[in-house]
This record gives sequence, structure tokens and C-alpha cells, in this order.
Amino acid sequence: MKKYFTYNYLFINILSITLLLVSCSDDLLVEKPESFLTPSNAFVNADGYNAAIAELHRLSRGLRTSEVVNDYAIENFEEDKAVTTIYANGTDIASFAVTNQNQFTDYAKINSTNPLVSAYWKILYKMIANANTIVANITVSELKEEDKLRIEGNARFFRAFAYRFLVYLYGDVPLLTAEIKTPKFDFTRAPVNDILAFMKEDLEFASANLPSENPGDGQLSKAAADHILAETLISLKDYTGAIQAASLVIDNSQYALMQSRFGSSTSIDGDVFWDLFRINNQNGSSGNTESIWVWQLDFTTLNGEPKNRLTRCWGPRLERVKDSEGNRAYVVPPASIDTLGRGVGFVHPTEYLEYTIWESDFNNDIRNSKYNMQRRFTNNNPASPEFGQMMVPRASDLSRNHNVFVKKTAAREGYPQGYDTDGRMYTDMYAIRLAETYLLRAEAYFLNGDNTNSTADINIIRNRAQATPIASSLITLDYILDERARELVSEEPRRLTLARMNKLAERVRLYNPVSAPSIQDFHNLWPIPQDAIDANLEAELIQNPGY
Repeated sequence: MKKYFTYNYLFINILSITLLLVSCSDDLLVEKPESFLTPSNAFVNADGYNAAIAELHRLSRGLRTSEVVNDYAIENFEEDKAVTTIYANGTDIASFAVTNQNQFTDYAKINSTNPLVSAYWKILYKMIANANTIVANITVSELKEEDKLRIEGNARFFRAFAYRFLVYLYGDVPLLTAEIKTPKFDFTRAPVNDILAFMKEDLEFASANLPSENPGDGQLSKAAADHILAETLISLKDYTGAIQAASLVIDNSQYALMQSRFGSSTSIDGDVFWDLFRINNQNGSSGNTESIWVWQLDFTTLNGEPKNRLTRCWGPRLERVKDSEGNRAYVVPPASIDTLGRGVGFVHPTEYLEYTIWESDFNNDIRNSKYNMQRRFTNNNPASPEFGQMMVPRASDLSRNHNVFVKKTAAREGYPQGYDTDGRMYTDMYAIRLAETYLLRAEAYFLNGDNTNSTADINIIRNRAQATPIASSLITLDYILDERARELVSEEPRRLTLARMNKLAERVRLYNPVSAPSIQDFHNLWPIPQDAIDANLEAELIQNPGY
């Protein structure tokens, strides 16, 4: 089924242009395109629509990997920012270690011409434009009604998914509800609540028309729509509705938190949380009942795409650590079967992530076990007299070369030779996992004044982690954010979560000493890209305050 999501990346692009050359004629230089891919010839059957849906999957996955962002960003940016900017950099959990190259750790450098600010805007509106084209054509197609509803459900899910990123990154943004067939230069910004209400309609339609039984292998189901709907309803302050939407997922018998070892690596020491992120363990075919929507990354495809750079970003740069005599203490690749890969240490976890959130349960919580948060590393250089001993880092190593390794992002055994040392990670990736649904419902319960049920949901997560249950008197939004960090670090788009809860500036000041001096309250939102403002010739696309 993975091929379904990779075989056609050229939706609504030119397929081929053939030049008709007529010798000894004035027509010699006249271009006569013989074939274009247009809605009229692409959407003639279900295969055409399925290819269009596959492209939406690719674009959404590109928000998590560098494969799409690279296509849309202008020159002079580090592509490693693309896989960490929304998910870690400049938040409470991490900074980008090379501060002079990154404009999302020093908030004073964020501006409307930043290439990633523009790239994400373009990707998200490309998703919306593609979805609008699908919806416009499917309603008048001659496909079976059940196929039409399924296809429209997919398109409207992705439209809502794109607006989810837009509203939490940029705030008020243009609301495009239908296909645009001619150039338009008079966009205006719609209020966030109008966009959230539109997302709600799309997600309710998707929930009603996507398969109830999870098709697996990356395809969408009703549960994926209900999960995003729950988050959207929290933002609309419809907490009862959010609880109901999340409960539709949690109470569905096909989903359950994994409680015991499973999948590809049970013969190796580890724990159930570790197993969730082993190669081939993300999809239901491995016995995983926790996955709701999984982005498919197949490293056997041409040129090794798609892939992500998480090992490179999150892995400490161990090859720079020296032993007491100045020898290298780490050689790539390591000798152990559980390879650490080739980290470059671009993401520097904050002390909050490395120690603070674990203090009350440091030795109990399996999410903080040596399998999941590795803080000690073995000298694996046979030429070193300290071979086999624990590395002893110097003070200069602690900023990038030797820090906690969030092992979700580590390269895994089982890759073909050569794939475990290039700084990439080729496992499929969770887009939505049931543990987050519990945490969304806990947030909705708390905001609805029900600490008892909020605590119960959080303790379901903590019980699986073998952590001490929390008392209801201690539940706050900040505690929920702490629990999200423990459970979802590197998985959730942390910047979106903090912006959605209007907590970004507050939490950065508390927990990120690198970014704290430069962040201001208005940084909860990104600026509107300057190229979008400049292209909007017939109306004013108002910039966000502070930029």
C-alpha cells in the first residue's frame, strides 16, 4: 500500500510538453503543447483522484521531513531547520545548537522574509488549493456515490489539516473555501474563529465519510478526523464537543495503548515505549493498536525518499568527543546492534526536557529509561585505551557533542548496510497516536472544570509508562504540557501546541535560556510572509503586530 502514496507526485503539474516542429515554416518556433494534466483529463476515474489524494499525503508528510520544504524555501537556509522548527526549535524543549545559522532560536531575527516562514505558507496553501480542486470536481463526477464521499472526505480532512497549521502559526489568514481558476490579487485575512469553524465543518464531514475501520498503511480513517476535530473544538472553546470527539476514538475497540513488548525487536532489551519506535512497528500490521495515522517512509524507493533527518538533528555529535588522551571516543558506525547513527547535534534539548520534567519519577517512568532517553554513552573506539568505558564529556562537549539522546529519533537496526550511518531515520512516523488523543481529552476535561476525569486520562498514560499517578489537585495546563513533552517529544509539533494554548512566550521564558532574552509576546505567531504581501496587489494583507 505504500506505493499508493509515492507513485504520483506530479498532480496538477505538466505531465509532458511536445514541440511540433515543422521544417521550412514560420511555425518552427511555435510551441504546441500536446498534453497537460488538468482536472478535465486527470479526474476521469478513481485512479486520478487517488493520485491527487496521494499528493496531499506527500505534502502533509513534508511538514515533518525536508522533502517538500526544500522545494518551496528560497536560498540560504539550513534544511535541518525544516524538521525541527515547528517540532522543537525555540520552544520550551530545545534550541538549534548552531545559533548563528538559525532564526528560530533568536526570536529577534524572525522576520517576514525568512525562507521557512514563506515555505510553510506556500506548502499549506498548496495543500488547500489541491484539496479545493478535488472537492470542486468530485461533486460533479460520475463516480459511485461511496467513492465520491470517501474522496471528498480525504480532501476535506487535508484542507482542515492545512488550516490547522496556518491558524496556529500565523493567526488570521485568507480563507479559501473553493477552487480558484483565475489569478487573484485581493486576499484578505479571515478571523481565526471563522477558520476554526470552517475546519470543524470539514472534519465533521471527514468523520462521517472516512472509513470507520482503519485501512492502515498511512491511509486516513474516521478516527484521524475525530482526533483533529477534538483539538479544533478545544480552540473553539466547545469543550463538551471536544470530549465527545476524543471519546469516539478512545472508546473504539480497534484502538488501545500498547501495554507489552511487541513487533520487530522483542529479542533485544527494551520496553514497550521503546518498541513503539522500532523499525516496522508503527503500523497496525505489527500488532500496534495505538497508531491512528502514520506517515509512510520507504527508504527502498528511488533515491531513498522519503526520509527524515531526525537522527542527524537530535543525535549528539559523539564523534567529536575525545577520551582523556585526545583520541576519538566514538567511531561511526558503532559496534553495537542498536546503532546510534550519525548525529550532528543540531537540536540541543533544554534542561527542562533533559532533567526537570523527570525529577519526580526519574527512575520509574519508562519514557525516561536508558532505552528512550540515553544520557550515557560507551567509548566504542578500539584504538582508545578507554574502549568499552563510559565517555566522560568535557564542558565544551555539553552544548552539542554530549547530551541526552531522545532515542525515538535514533537510527534503528534492520536497515540495509549504509543506511544506519547517514544521519537519517527511515522508520514510518506517527502523525497521530492514541496517547495524544487521551491528552487532548484530558485538556478538554480540565478546561471544562472536570479535574477528576482529566486526571484519569493523564494517569492512563502514566500507568502505561509505569510512572507514579498524579493527584487531581496538581493538574494544570502546564502539567498537561509537561506530560505532552514526556510522551510526545519529537512527535508533536511543539510550536503549534504552545501557540494554540497561547503558552509559547511564557514557557520559553521559563525553560529556554537561549531564546528567553529575545522572545516577546507577539512571537506567539509568525509574520505573514513578505512575498505573499507583495503579490497581493489589489488589497492589503495586513502584517501581524510586532513585525
